[in-house]
Parts: sequence; structure tokens; C-alpha cells
Amino acid sequence: MRPVFALAAAALLALAGCDPMPRAEKKAKEYCAKQGKEAMVIEREHTGNPLIYQYATVKAACFDPSRVVHTANAFGVELLAEIDVKGATVLRITPGSIGDKAGIKYKDVIYEYDGRVIGTVDALRAAVADTPTGSRVSIKLHRDEKEVAISAQF
Repeated sequence: MRPVFALAAAALLALAGCDPMPRAEKKAKEYCAKQGKEAMVIEREHTGNPLIYQYATVKAACFDPSRVVHTANAFGVELLAEIDVKGATVLRITPGSIGDKAGIKYKDVIYEYDGRVIGTVDALRAAVADTPTGSRVSIKLHRDEKEVAISAQF
């Protein structure tokens, strides 16, 4: 009977709003708001024993929403316009999109797309918009100080 009671108690606590994740996300949003920015949650992690106490860790990025540039919906990549970066910095990837399937990740800096040099987010957005359905394009990017070559199927 004890394990059933413990599971039932844990379920009741979760239903009562004792999950620490919403509080952690709220704190991240408040932190970014103090800087006049918005928060984008990148990773969430629960640690600890859920039957006793759980901790929540949130990794978030603070960004100015006016600097977000959207690519075509099918490509599914949102970029952050940065003045001091040569290329297009990835902010967010839509799960299941062409960009996601190609392996593009948060903080990648795309500097070449289908042989075209990409110097700005607008250059990448235009290149993606010009890509015909059914094409396979090569993409070169910087990830964690390494050069990575991938390809995307449209």
C-alpha cells in the first residue's frame, strides 16, 4: 500500500500546482523583462526525487523581439538579427520543419546557403524564399566554434 499512497500523493501534489517548472520559467521571463527583452526557453530539466522534492532548471535566452526574423514556414527557422555577426544566428527551430530535419540548432550561425555567402539574416531569408520545392541545398554553419556542413531537403 505504501508505494501506491506515495504515487497518489505525488500525483495530488502535481495537480495542486507544486511542479517547480512554471515558477522557474516565470523567473526567467521576469529576468529578461527587467532588461526590456523577452525570454525564450531553450531547455527544461527536472531533477530530484519526484516523490520528495523536485527542482526545475530552465535555460533561457533573452532577446529583443524586434530583432527576430522569420524564414519561410516550411524551413521553420527564426533568426536573430545581430549587427556584430557575419551570417545568420539561429534563435529558434520549429520541430519537424526542414531546418529541424537538416540538424540546425539554437545558436548556429549560418554563413553559406546553397553556395551563396550569407552575411545577414535578410540574405538567408531571401535565399530560403528562392529555394524551389524538391531541391536539396547545402548549408555551412558555425556551431560551438566548429565549421559544420549539412544539407536540407525542400
